[in-house]
Amino acid sequence: MPDGISIDIKGLSETKAMLENLSTKAADAAIRTALRAGAAIEVAAIEERAPVNETGGGTLPPGALANDISVTMTRSDQGNIAAIVGPGKLTRHAANWVEYGHRMVTGGRSTVIKSGRNAGKTKGPGSAVGDVDPHPFIRPAFEATAEQVAQTIADTLAEEVTAAAKKGK
Repeated sequence: MPDGISIDIKGLSETKAMLENLSTKAADAAIRTALRAGAAIEVAAIEERAPVNETGGGTLPPGALANDISVTMTRSDQGNIAAIVGPGKLTRHAANWVEYGHRMVTGGRSTVIKSGRNAGKTKGPGSAVGDVDPHPFIRPAFEATAEQVAQTIADTLAEEVTAAAKKGK
């Protein structure tokens, strides 16, 4: 899945000044609300683009990729709050295969050696019988909605900070 994708919103000096005057609890609540609003747009875009396995092959039921998109709120060691949008535990492995493609293997597992003198060769009892082309759905969703998500986060944050400031929190 795409790692390290972030959006920095600049030019919100009034909102930033008001945010700094809020209590930590009120500021965190405003930021979390804004991030959830942006994340909701991203979730909808990924769900809309998620391929559905109509044939029933594999271990996941049809529609599992679209139904398992989740939002996880985290805080970094530096105190920054982030919303991570992506496949949940049930489909994370399969979503990675779909997004980037994979080799079809029968008879056990087979791993391609990535470095050293045997780079490019395989190890394991399995035999590759073909390749499955990538069907990106997460990256295109992000690219299609990045500006809308950023604007929604900025607008929601401004609204939340203004409301919290009026309450005197």
